Amino acid sequence: MISAKDLTFSYSDSPIPSMEDVSLDIDPSDFILLTGPSGSGKSSLCRVFNGLIPHFYGGKVAGSVSVCGMDPLRTDTRKMSTKVGMVFQDPENQIVTSSVEREIAFGLENLGMPKMTIAKRVEEMLDTVGIADLRKMGTDELSGGEKQKVAIASVMAMHPEVLVLDEPTSSLDPISADEVLRVVKDLNHEFGLTVILTEHRIDRVVPFVDRVLYMSGGRLCFDGTPREWITSVNEAEYGLPQMMELGRFLNHKGYLKDVPLSVKEGRQKLSDVFAKHWTGLELRPEVRTRNGNALISLQNVSFRYDKGATALKDVSMNIFPGEFVAIVGRNASGKSTLAKHLNATLLPTKGNVMVMGKDTRSTSTVELSKDVGMVFQNPNVHLFADTVYDEVAFVLHNHKVPEEEIDTKVRGIIDHFELTRYLDTYPRDLSGGERQRVALASVMVGDPKVLLLDEPTRGMEYRRKRRLMDYLKDYHDRGGTVILISHDMELVAQEPVERVVLMGEGRIVADGTRREILARSLHFSPQINRLVQPFESMGVPGDILTLEEMMCGLR
Repeated sequence: MISAKDLTFSYSDSPIPSMEDVSLDIDPSDFILLTGPSGSGKSSLCRVFNGLIPHFYGGKVAGSVSVCGMDPLRTDTRKMSTKVGMVFQDPENQIVTSSVEREIAFGLENLGMPKMTIAKRVEEMLDTVGIADLRKMGTDELSGGEKQKVAIASVMAMHPEVLVLDEPTSSLDPISADEVLRVVKDLNHEFGLTVILTEHRIDRVVPFVDRVLYMSGGRLCFDGTPREWITSVNEAEYGLPQMMELGRFLNHKGYLKDVPLSVKEGRQKLSDVFAKHWTGLELRPEVRTRNGNALISLQNVSFRYDKGATALKDVSMNIFPGEFVAIVGRNASGKSTLAKHLNATLLPTKGNVMVMGKDTRSTSTVELSKDVGMVFQNPNVHLFADTVYDEVAFVLHNHKVPEEEIDTKVRGIIDHFELTRYLDTYPRDLSGGERQRVALASVMVGDPKVLLLDEPTRGMEYRRKRRLMDYLKDYHDRGGTVILISHDMELVAQEPVERVVLMGEGRIVADGTRREILARSLHFSPQINRLVQPFESMGVPGDILTLEEMMCGLR
């Protein structure tokens, strides 16, 4: 089906190869997880499979590759698209029409397919991906997650033999991510479609993939089963989801023969471990910070977009100095819209928003940006400078920071986010995860009083997520206020998050401590919490949220 031999590629303006001596064979109907650190060459390899490299992305290529009997290095992308469908990391890069139905039909129309075939496939994909209720909506009205679903539907409508998905769940809430991956799994299991999936949220996909391909530094470093990879991966370089990290630890200690790949397997395999080695655990009571008067206050806030969609409905909440608040909820529940009200990017249709005593109706976004630093969901919104250094230094120049301080601060935070090698690189030439880190650095370098982060870990592996949380913990310990919007429940379950706000259909559904909101939830709880539920009779608390808590109770 797919074969590559000594495949090497360098982008035209880069002296460092994005891929180097990659050789692999993928059989028909394989389900492949392609993973590795951000910038390791995963997206570049995917672009070779459908001919975007070298026909669209310029550069130097060497070696050979065959896909479905064709050479994508010498076959035009239009012909390759009939065999290989690709869903990109950022759906906005592939949505080209103004409505959902037209977007799904676009590729089929370009191939000149009969109208009846097009109508049938559009209807089929609307139901398959679960977006029938969006069919008449404009693509500019969709949330990030909804755009991702539309992109997947438009590719699946082509009925390709190979489906390549570049981080398809990075914008999706836990429920939507499960729905999309269930569709992909069914296409592989029921219809024999060959699937190549790049993903950092590997806990979602390892239970049903056949093989793991692991890349690092542009090279293919591992090719084997999920269990083999989990037991051998270098955690210092990549990191693992907490349940797999627990399984790996117990496997190395000799307590488990195999590392569990799912909550179901974990419950089956860990019963004996808890019976023999659980010593007990008393969880600390959680306390929410309430220092002084509210730093941010929303009173009866509603917001309606110009085209009539009501995104916020009578929202009231206070955020106090020094709080660490996580906002969670399904796609299109109003999270990002709420965030944009906190720096005056949007103004309420009804109600009032006060930020540090200033009414956002009479305060500009530029003025608020000195105190409220916002990292948007799409990193491309931030990137406009010619180099990574200039991108990160911009806010300091804007705030009139002395030149000698600027260089020290910029180099310090660039080093923290492991971007030093890209100091002189054009930011938009970086991978999705690297661009996300540049966006984070460009906001955090200003050390604002409030950090507002909308899905900051898109494209990040587990090790870098932990480094980000370490940075946020240090910022929080110094008195900073953090508002984190995330679909990553494992991230939200970590300290120093102390308060979780759950949104649904534009309203605040629940507002409480981490345990009050996340523990014993079906979808909005981390794997570790779902793992421990059956073992309460053994004295294991059912509201454990993290691996660290779990390890405190195990001998």
